[in-house]
Amino acid sequence: MNPFTLNYHPNYFCDRESELNQLKENIVNGRNTLLHSPRRLGKSALIRHFFHSLEKEKTFETLFIDLFATQSMGDLIKIFAEKLLEKYHSKNIITGIKKILKGINPTVSFSQDGIASLRLNLDESQHESTLKELFSYLESRRKKVVVAFDEFQVVAGYHQKAEAILRTHIQELKNIQFIFSGSSNHLLKEMFYSAKRPFYQSSEVVVLNKINRQKYADFIASLFNKGKKKIEETASDHLLDFSEVYTYYTQAICNQAYYKTQDLLSIEAARQITKTYLENRKADYQSLLNLLPANQKKVVIAIANNGSVKAPTSIEFIMKHKLPSVSSTLQAVKSLADKEIVYKTNEGYTVYDVFFKRFLQMYYQK
Repeated sequence: MNPFTLNYHPNYFCDRESELNQLKENIVNGRNTLLHSPRRLGKSALIRHFFHSLEKEKTFETLFIDLFATQSMGDLIKIFAEKLLEKYHSKNIITGIKKILKGINPTVSFSQDGIASLRLNLDESQHESTLKELFSYLESRRKKVVVAFDEFQVVAGYHQKAEAILRTHIQELKNIQFIFSGSSNHLLKEMFYSAKRPFYQSSEVVVLNKINRQKYADFIASLFNKGKKKIEETASDHLLDFSEVYTYYTQAICNQAYYKTQDLLSIEAARQITKTYLENRKADYQSLLNLLPANQKKVVIAIANNGSVKAPTSIEFIMKHKLPSVSSTLQAVKSLADKEIVYKTNEGYTVYDVFFKRFLQMYYQK
């Protein structure tokens, strides 16, 4: 098996000891956690690894709920109910429904591979009572339960009472701790840092940063060694430079490097692998670029070639890259940020997708 998997695997998990300790400390002491960072830094894998350790210790029960595709409180309740049935009543769905969804008559269908799909015909007036039933079921478990709501920022897009309804129920629970995670920092900060919002100061904050570069380099070398392969230090450095040590991008390019290596990965081979990877993605990234209006296209190319830009509307930056007026550039940056093509870090604005940035640097160098 290629150890550089893009899906979580407990045997191929790198570091995060400090964050794991923080999560454990919060849960043991009855504190909810807000976990946030930009995308592609491994939040979901971190939560899954934390849950794996809790389940191994048999001290807590865990439930991971991805809210990314939900658009309403009804969607949240549906996926919440499905996860409860899957975890506690997979052998007898009907019995589970009677225990978990009292007073509700849902429709259950099964796919060809036997996976159950639940249809809840709830009107808005039933949301609170159904949510209460779901939480009550977990509250009655013998062991404490840890629930992770991943991509929790989407709740901000539900109807205006959704946050208040959730907060009202959550603050009354004694047997359940929560991890709220997400990658849209500005939305999460509004939800948890604003005194006007229901979740204000309701959770301890854990900010996920990049894995320590040296630890990642050692991790890469160790996995190559386990596969009876070797990697030159300069080759490892090149891969980490290419991925900017973002977890997803590092795993993706190391996955390529590992399976293309027979015995030793040299710096020359590593450079060829990254070049070939971008060439293979050229059509996709070219299509993405072509969808952008002319001004946005110029601005994203300029930001990519700069690496990151503290002041994209400065006269110096505009003159250097022959961009349109300050107002046009400002509007382009705002539109690109709204589309999550660029985002703002402490160092300045940068292109969100590291491989897209590398593509622009490769084919659109000034």
